[in-house]
Amino acid sequence: MATPAQATTSGPVYAYVGTYSDGGKPWRGGRGLGVHQFVVDGATGALKPIPGAPPAVASAGSDAKLRNPASLARHPTLPMLYAANEFEAGSVSAFRIGANGALSFVAEMPCGGKDPAHLSVHPDGRFVFTANYASGDVSVIALRADGSFDTDRAAVVYKDVAACGATPCKPGADVVPLAARSHDGFATSDHDGPHAHMVQADPAGNFVLVADLGLDRVISYRFDRATGVLSQPSTVAVSESSGARHFAFHPNGKWVYLVNEEASTIAFLRYDGATGVLTLVSEISALPAGFKGTSYASGIRMLPGGTHFVSLNRLHDSISIFKVDARTGAPTLVREEWTRGNYPRSCTLEPSGRFLYVCHNKQGDNVTIFRVKKNGDVQFTGQYVAVGSAAAIEFSS
Repeated sequence: MATPAQATTSGPVYAYVGTYSDGGKPWRGGRGLGVHQFVVDGATGALKPIPGAPPAVASAGSDAKLRNPASLARHPTLPMLYAANEFEAGSVSAFRIGANGALSFVAEMPCGGKDPAHLSVHPDGRFVFTANYASGDVSVIALRADGSFDTDRAAVVYKDVAACGATPCKPGADVVPLAARSHDGFATSDHDGPHAHMVQADPAGNFVLVADLGLDRVISYRFDRATGVLSQPSTVAVSESSGARHFAFHPNGKWVYLVNEEASTIAFLRYDGATGVLTLVSEISALPAGFKGTSYASGIRMLPGGTHFVSLNRLHDSISIFKVDARTGAPTLVREEWTRGNYPRSCTLEPSGRFLYVCHNKQGDNVTIFRVKKNGDVQFTGQYVAVGSAAAIEFSS
């Protein structure tokens, strides 16, 4: 989504942290309690317990435990929060946000894919999308006017491998050309087929973009706002075996920045909002010059005003800060900042844009808080919030 300039929000702001609550695979952790809930201190950015509310929503309904609600998304207009439950029989949970910020479970809906690693809500608020990593596809789930699931309509699944049209989709090679790497690392996993890692509509809501790590591609679908149908896919490839993971739009809607997980690079793409076509312009390193060893890039976030953006490096455990050329959109790596945690998975701005929150999910088990300065830099506030297997954070105001 486009990022507005820093602004002052009125009324309380609430924060929700999705976690890996069911170990399953060792790298996930599984020490979270579900969706943890906080109120934000507007002056310091601190996360505090919501008075009278439990620390986390740990169950789906009366009996079923939430399983890895690791990706969260707010409804654009309603007090609703959605969580992608990342396990083999993937699903999405819907929660209503109460007047005091506390969550109450509404319903759970199968997404039809395996291990949904990311979800988003269309700007119109009528559909939820999930990127299903293990099954290599994306799902479209219809919502009713009140934000609940339209249970009369099952999730519709679109296979990433079928989206390449006349150009066959091929997994990246096991041996990566040196030119595709930004460092001498050994990150070369999951290029055995499609693995959708992020799905989100463009700012205008006319196309839906999917980053596929296994295919090293971004797929753009035309979106029917009335029916939810995805059609007319086009694709753009990034460097072989680089691992397309997550992307962020510039506020002008014409520039897209894609973080490649395994090459630890940032791909700069131009976007045509009329056709949905992406064009690769360049790829640059997300790591400091001369870095040797393995690191896995993860989250990316545009900062207020669009003059800078940040990405995350796991194992190097840093925030990379990039400056955006106002004329061309080309990014330049400015510096790196230690995340103060282990294996950062994602980062998010609170609504005013003054604070950046970094989630550490492997052995970190915390959220660290940074102040966003007007010059595009970030500064650690000295604050740590203990959350087991923290995967993603979302806000409500």
